[in-house]
Amino acid sequence: MHSKKKKWVKVVQHVSLWLIFLCIPHYFFNYIVHVADMHNVGLPIPSEERHSKWFDLVFVIFNTSYIAFYYLNSLVLIPRLLSRRRRMWYVLSILLSMVIIVSLPSIVIRFHDPGKYIENPYDTYRVLIRVLFTTLLFAIIFIISSGMRIVYEWYHAEEQARDIKLAQTVTELSLLKAQLNPHFLFNTLNNIYSLSLRKSDDTPQAVMMLADLMRYVLSDAQSEHVPLERDLHSLREFVELHRLRLTSQVTINYTVTGEADGKEIAPLILMPFAENAFKYGISTHEPSTIDIGVHVDGDTLTAQVTNRLLPKSHLMQRGTGTGLANVRRRLALLYPDKYKLDIEPDADGFYKVFLNINLA
Repeated sequence: MHSKKKKWVKVVQHVSLWLIFLCIPHYFFNYIVHVADMHNVGLPIPSEERHSKWFDLVFVIFNTSYIAFYYLNSLVLIPRLLSRRRRMWYVLSILLSMVIIVSLPSIVIRFHDPGKYIENPYDTYRVLIRVLFTTLLFAIIFIISSGMRIVYEWYHAEEQARDIKLAQTVTELSLLKAQLNPHFLFNTLNNIYSLSLRKSDDTPQAVMMLADLMRYVLSDAQSEHVPLERDLHSLREFVELHRLRLTSQVTINYTVTGEADGKEIAPLILMPFAENAFKYGISTHEPSTIDIGVHVDGDTLTAQVTNRLLPKSHLMQRGTGTGLANVRRRLALLYPDKYKLDIEPDADGFYKVFLNINLA
């Protein structure tokens, strides 16, 4: 309701400002006629001719063209050309718009009475004044529309930056509670201790994986983007550390295909999906399987996480997990219109997560 009210207020403001604007050219058109009369070598044009239907038509076309240019520049040319670094096309579009708008009144008048338009010095002088005035008014409209759009873009960017910063702060806290929570750390350390008692050759590697994963989450992942290879490596370490504590009843498949070199991704986007699979998709009483697959094709990353849909996983079915809610929010902020996320159970009794991201 508040949003609709705000929208209507904005519409009323625009209409009011344009009504004020429409009065200015009308006054100056009369002023142009007056100045032209002062320099006219012949008889002045009668007042009934000054306010003819053609005068009204030119006046309407004149004002409509400026209003149209304001929104064309603000809503189309700047977002689609200037913001996308197509500067040459933007400059050419502005110049073409100026030529059309400045010439439009003269074209209409010439079409109305071409002989009088050429022969009468009164009209020649009036055309000169009109061209100067319309060019000046075009420059004013251009400056106002560009300035308003720049202010809007700046405000929108600042607001989005604040949202991203807030989301990153919330995500950092949730990751400490979800991905590296005390329960996970306790189980991992307990398994590493068991390996050390058996003098297993895997003990040093397990210690290094845990240390590297903690370093990544607490240090490297503070950046807005990280190398994709580094993020996938940490995801592998996360999977392997979980594998240490699980029994042979749990089958874990982790695969990465495609070329990840030179690509970047927002850190810890994929890990919450794996964490939820381990949290809700394993059982100590029956065999269970977790499949985690990542494929990179150019700038497109596709990830799929599949696990058994166990009775205790009802929370996942409702999508109320804090980790999933946070990652949805981060995706919406960091990859607007560049991702697709589907989370749902299927008919075969498996819970599937499908994520597609354009990393460009």
